[in-house]
Amino acid sequence: MQFDEIQAGHFNTLSRTPFPHVLLEQALLQLGGGGVEGSKFAKQVLTAAGWRHASVVSYGKYPDEAAVAFNKVRAVLQTNQDPTALIELLSAR
Repeated sequence: MQFDEIQAGHFNTLSRTPFPHVLLEQALLQLGGGGVEGSKFAKQVLTAAGWRHASVVSYGKYPDEAAVAFNKVRAVLQTNQDPTALIELLSAR
């Protein structure tokens, strides 16, 4: 999967077109099976990528950290879309 690079400014800006982190998060939800399971999976992936904050904390509060985590996920997704491998690869980084 290809996604544009995520910039810290994306998390505090409004746009009519979805930013890459929104599209990436939607892809993670689908990879995780959708619904509650997909949401849990997306949280696990972002945690493995370095997002240390609770799910109630917005990405806009720590945009630099969010951009780093999302870009790690983006890099791994370019070569591997297997849900289990995705978490393992991110945890190893």
